[in-house]
Amino acid sequence: MVWLLLGLALTTSLGCFGSDKKTDEQDQAEKQKVAEEKKKKDPLEIGPLLPIWGQELGEDALADPQPKILVKPGHWIPTRQSMRANVDDFVGTTTAQLIDSRQQPTALEHTRFRLQTTRPVVLAKGRVKGVEAELFVPEDGTGTHVRSRLLNRNTGSLVHQADPQLVKMPSYQYLLVVLAKEISRYGFLKVTDTVRAPWEEEYEEPSQSHYRVVLADASKEIPLSADMLTWSSMAYLVWDEVDLAQFAEDQQEALLDWLHWGGRLIINGPDSYDALRGSFLDEFLPAESTGTRLFTADDLHDWSEFWSERLRGERLSPVVVNRPWSGIRLEPRAGARELPGGGGLFYERDVGQGSIVISAVQLSQRDLINWPGFDGLLNAVLLRRPRRQFQEGVYGGLRVDWADYLDRRLDAHFTTGLRLFARDAATKANFLRTESSSQNRFDVQESAFVVTNDRPGGLASWGEFSPVSATSRESLTAAAGVQMPGAGFILACLAIYLVVLVPLNWMVFHSLGRVEWAWFAAPVIAIFGTIGVVRLAQLDIGFVRSQTEIALLELQGAHPRGLLSRFTALYSSLSTTYDIAFDDANTLATPFPISEEIQLRSADQKHDIVFEKHSDTALRGLVVSSNSTRMVHSEQMFALPGPLRLGLSSRNHPQVENRSGFDLQDVVVVRRYFSRSKEPSYEASWIGTLRDGSSTVLGLTPFSLEEDKIPFAEQRDLAEQSVRRERLNIDKLLQLAFRFPEADDPLNQRREEIRLVGRIDDVVPCLEIVPAASQIRGTTIVLAHLNYGEPFSPRPDLNSRDDVLSSTTE
Repeated sequence: MVWLLLGLALTTSLGCFGSDKKTDEQDQAEKQKVAEEKKKKDPLEIGPLLPIWGQELGEDALADPQPKILVKPGHWIPTRQSMRANVDDFVGTTTAQLIDSRQQPTALEHTRFRLQTTRPVVLAKGRVKGVEAELFVPEDGTGTHVRSRLLNRNTGSLVHQADPQLVKMPSYQYLLVVLAKEISRYGFLKVTDTVRAPWEEEYEEPSQSHYRVVLADASKEIPLSADMLTWSSMAYLVWDEVDLAQFAEDQQEALLDWLHWGGRLIINGPDSYDALRGSFLDEFLPAESTGTRLFTADDLHDWSEFWSERLRGERLSPVVVNRPWSGIRLEPRAGARELPGGGGLFYERDVGQGSIVISAVQLSQRDLINWPGFDGLLNAVLLRRPRRQFQEGVYGGLRVDWADYLDRRLDAHFTTGLRLFARDAATKANFLRTESSSQNRFDVQESAFVVTNDRPGGLASWGEFSPVSATSRESLTAAAGVQMPGAGFILACLAIYLVVLVPLNWMVFHSLGRVEWAWFAAPVIAIFGTIGVVRLAQLDIGFVRSQTEIALLELQGAHPRGLLSRFTALYSSLSTTYDIAFDDANTLATPFPISEEIQLRSADQKHDIVFEKHSDTALRGLVVSSNSTRMVHSEQMFALPGPLRLGLSSRNHPQVENRSGFDLQDVVVVRRYFSRSKEPSYEASWIGTLRDGSSTVLGLTPFSLEEDKIPFAEQRDLAEQSVRRERLNIDKLLQLAFRFPEADDPLNQRREEIRLVGRIDDVVPCLEIVPAASQIRGTTIVLAHLNYGEPFSPRPDLNSRDDVLSSTTE
């Protein structure tokens, strides 16, 4: 029995040992399997570099397997790149730089600088992250690709590189972004004549569409950047059941900024209004919803009749209502207006220079979009563009042009409402093909098309040679550099030196009873006097470094944020490399050409300059040679303590209220209005000094605004005499600030406006330059659009596509 028990125990022990051994082998096999799986996986998964809102390319582009990225020249493009670390956490840096067809980095137009943008990358193992950055594509640059690189921060080694090809949008083309819970409902927009702008012409390549439609799922992460200045290629935003929880605070600010500078928000009311109650957009909505309602054919009759009218074509058939449309009942708020046609269907309200339109019915209502008049409604009401006319193309196709603005069908003034004064004031933005004929050597008449492109980047582009940029450059060139000491400084130094050398020197040693020592002290006094004069002169004239700045702060209505555009000149008597750090993380900056005449040769020396967004936003590596000047252009949305606005006094008189945090000088308020005459009339009021926290009643009187002259010249001269320090000459820039939109901007040419123009005789403190300059001078022009009149009234098209296509089939 004992032996039986011992055998059983031994067998059990051996079995357990075998089982443990088997378990160890399984663990080892599993570990080896995991290790092999890790080897199979790439340590990093890197997606393509894309615009933040995504991209849809044409069939030709998709047929080419080479990676591509859609960009608009002259604009900052917000990008996003999907990344994932599979093995370990990763810390690195992503860079982007334009390269040419020879794979060489390209220099910015008319400068010696090659711009590179960088962003930090921090990846947690196993988690997908969208890394956001900015990419700048110059208007006339030679770049054909963008070199996107990922570097390991610890080792500096290259981890990933891709060179996607640039697909460039033409000057007149902008984005129409749809944020919707069900994006499939808006696919029809891509095939409308409003978006496609068809044009058939002999011997002419077909132009691209007016818009690229971007369909974005609003229930997921919102594909919009946190900086309005990177929204400049987006003209319209359609809003349908957007999840507001996905909208970050900085994205909300960016949307409001974009609206105030000319963006148009199109809201699908029935599915969106309830969610917008109490939101950041609530105070700007055109109307209140008082409940649901049904729209019958009788309800839509007058509205349908108005938009079916065609002055030079057949009246369209009325909209067919197969069953009543579900919608909401809208009550307009103060400052809102119902769009033409009535029926309670569409209301809009101005928001600064932009606007919001809200619908009482579903924008994707099937009966509505199937109606032949829908495209005209989309063009005139939703996008607020001028009426059109349809013509037959040379091969029986279709051509669409503006009815009242011939030869401007590809003018960016009609495809976007964005207007940034520092970029767009007094500019043209037309893309025109004209036919020219000539005789060849065989006396045969030949035809050719000549292309005139006023601005390759269209409106809102970062143009370094726009009127405002060119005028600022001219003023900076005249003011930057060494400022020689005045006669007062020289006489003061000489007087002090003589007083110390003769009477003071003699008195000190006479009191000591050693008058003869005064002769020995004279050379010492001369040496220290020379050192002191040199030191004082250096501070006075910027002998080592000087900083000169001209800025423009543009404000819209009562919005407490302004667009601050700065042009900074840095002079150095010795070769210096500058770093410029900005307080605001969303600042954009590039080197600013000192002349349009500078043309680089391949042998010329070029410098790499880095625009980085790490712990701070900075432009690093600005090289300034000895006794020379380099310039920088930067822009940011600048938050003010309060608005500079138009209000009412206690006696209901119009007044200007300054809560901006700055004391303003040479303040003038001008009102442009139109009576029965086609020519504008003006009223103006000289205010002079308007201190922060104060207000002043306007005494507007009739005024003649003359071109190339600054209003109230006598008052300005008197104010100049009261200023103790020398002012920068910004007269030409002030002339631009007083220039209202004219024929170059036809949609705003007859719009009434009240604007304020003033100046701050100082540099707005929101950047740090290292090394610092010993002399800093600057001035800031303040341009406040206090109030706008109503824009032009939308009208139906002159005819329809059916008028043209039906005649070609007869």
